Amino acid sequence: MDTLQKNKLFMMVILFSLFGCTTATYRAYKENSLGTDIEVSPDRVITECEFITDYEGDRKNPYGFMIHILDLQKTVLTVSNAVVLEKEDCLERQTAVDKIIKNAHQILTIRGRGDAEAPIVKEKFKSTFKKHGTYFGNGRSLNFISVWNDKRDCYNVLGDEDSACRSGHSEDLLN
Repeated sequence: MDTLQKNKLFMMVILFSLFGCTTATYRAYKENSLGTDIEVSPDRVITECEFITDYEGDRKNPYGFMIHILDLQKTVLTVSNAVVLEKEDCLERQTAVDKIIKNAHQILTIRGRGDAEAPIVKEKFKSTFKKHGTYFGNGRSLNFISVWNDKRDCYNVLGDEDSACRSGHSEDLLN
């Protein structure tokens, strides 16, 4: 009987260490001149292709690609690209980035230019994260450069593995 109780206790300790100690990951830091890196749990990231209503250029179907990231203060930082895309191109970019997010095991790194630590300014837009709920934007934004996961998958705005996928912190993952 004593052995049975020890085994149960041992199994509880193992299960707690495997499942009970998981915490949300979010860390923003200035990596180098290439930009600011945000290390984040994949469940705190969603993508969007948004129709641009005030566009007056030559695109017939203007869309903007965005990555929304839930920070530890329960506000949403947006990483976007200043490039206006046709709907099909935006959806193609979204599919590529969603695949990297889905394939991430624990950590996703998103690189962009800008200040991820700027003062929070509550915005009117909201984003909904499946496991966390709906939260307002925080006024912080980065210009999208690249995204990579802990399985060596990478995507950058140029669509190939240039220096944005191979430099800085990502060298450890991709080389």
